[in-house]
Amino acid sequence: MPVHDRQAPPGGHGEVLYEPRLETWAALARENATAARSWPAGMRALREEARADAVAAARDYSQRIGVVLPRREAGDLIVMTGHQPELFHPGVWVKDFVVQRLSEELPALGIDIVVDTDAAGRVELATPCLTPTVGVCRVPLVEASADAAYVQVPVPDASHRAVFREAVVAALATLPAPALGRHFAAFAEALEDASGRVDDLGSLLTATRRAYERPAGTDYLELPVSIQALTPAMRRFSAAILTDAERFRGVANAALTEYRQRTGTRSVAQPFPDLECADGRTEVPFWLLRGGVRVPLLVDRDRRLWAGDTGVVASLGRSAESAAKALDDEGLLVVPKALALTLFERLFVSDLFVHGTGGGRYDRVTDAIVRAYYGVEPPAFVVTSMTLLLPLGCPITTDAEVAALEHRLHRIEHNPDKVLAEVEFDTVEERVVAEDLAARKATLVAAISAPGANRKEIGLTIRDVNAELAALLSPLTEDVRSALGRVRSARDASAVLTDRTYPYCLWDPREVADKVR
Repeated sequence: MPVHDRQAPPGGHGEVLYEPRLETWAALARENATAARSWPAGMRALREEARADAVAAARDYSQRIGVVLPRREAGDLIVMTGHQPELFHPGVWVKDFVVQRLSEELPALGIDIVVDTDAAGRVELATPCLTPTVGVCRVPLVEASADAAYVQVPVPDASHRAVFREAVVAALATLPAPALGRHFAAFAEALEDASGRVDDLGSLLTATRRAYERPAGTDYLELPVSIQALTPAMRRFSAAILTDAERFRGVANAALTEYRQRTGTRSVAQPFPDLECADGRTEVPFWLLRGGVRVPLLVDRDRRLWAGDTGVVASLGRSAESAAKALDDEGLLVVPKALALTLFERLFVSDLFVHGTGGGRYDRVTDAIVRAYYGVEPPAFVVTSMTLLLPLGCPITTDAEVAALEHRLHRIEHNPDKVLAEVEFDTVEERVVAEDLAARKATLVAAISAPGANRKEIGLTIRDVNAELAALLSPLTEDVRSALGRVRSARDASAVLTDRTYPYCLWDPREVADKVR
């Protein structure tokens, strides 16, 4: 099992991070599959059912949103990744293309988990723009409630889509890169086409992305969590934890505590908050989706399921089977939070899960939970990310250039006698005066350390000498200070122009596909 350190995103344009080395990933998938065959019978049975459920649901959903289904033999392996259906950057997008490559090479079936059960909030497109100075223009597509999941948010109407499109086109038109406008135009067409075929925001963004990717020939499958959560296998998985809430809470919180201690993480909210217990109710790592919002779930000592503080929504009984039946009888859409979701996908569905750098950090908590709760060695996971910069062709100003001018200004202001050799004076007389002052300061500095020296008086004299030198050098000081302001502004503009987190729809999907082949 590889040890995953804290990975930083790649620094250079076009660079791709693979951890561990990409050449080892096929072997890891096969090793994970082999190890799973030795697990306890109950886990093996759930895994077999979960894999069949996921493949069937993913094929059905993918076909409905217009994904071209794979025609090659997929083999017995499944490689997966996942993310929220937002307008994410190429560092996230690359996971899908790596899954595509693995699915072709192993061969395997590739599945992308669409976390449409996460909070949608504000869905926007951010892009650099010149208005007239360099800044970031943020154009919202949807302003959803912070409590609503993507699957609970309706498709924005035609007028909202038109305003979104026009505003983005206007922002991109300020940039010296016509290709960005062409890429976005293709994305906008895909968005319009998808809007007539889907019913919720999560599906809209997923169908649009897959249509936009079509030139790259991707055929991995899509599977929303909201659909997977209703499959029999995930129902049984969820029900088993609901009826064992206290034990699961203890294992999860212990794993979180150990992670924070080992990594020096101070925030109790990172990488996830602890599961709470109060008034005889134990928090579980699931949401209830109903009434257009996500509601946290708790289980009391009588195995009753509470939707936050709003009341009991089901009596679970004492077994996973009775709990699953109760969820079905009540028609409850119970969906996993991040921790439980990744636990399910890695253990019971995939043979290899591809994370980004963020997931690669928090999933070490999942590893500890797998060992303590299920008593098996967790399957290995892998990490990838990439950096793509927009083709804006602008000069880049670095932090080092700012630091150099800051250092120069500090020397002029605090040690003016040390920079005289670098200064061009207007007259010989000015230079002579400056050098005399510097020599006087050197004498005073030597004298202040002598035994019996009047340090206070000498110190005041040194300050006066520095002030006279500073007055002589004031034109230089102002020049350097002005230059520093310009360089800082240029550095800030460079940071905007070289941000790696702009949305994927500003790049050609074939460019990303080529980077991972």
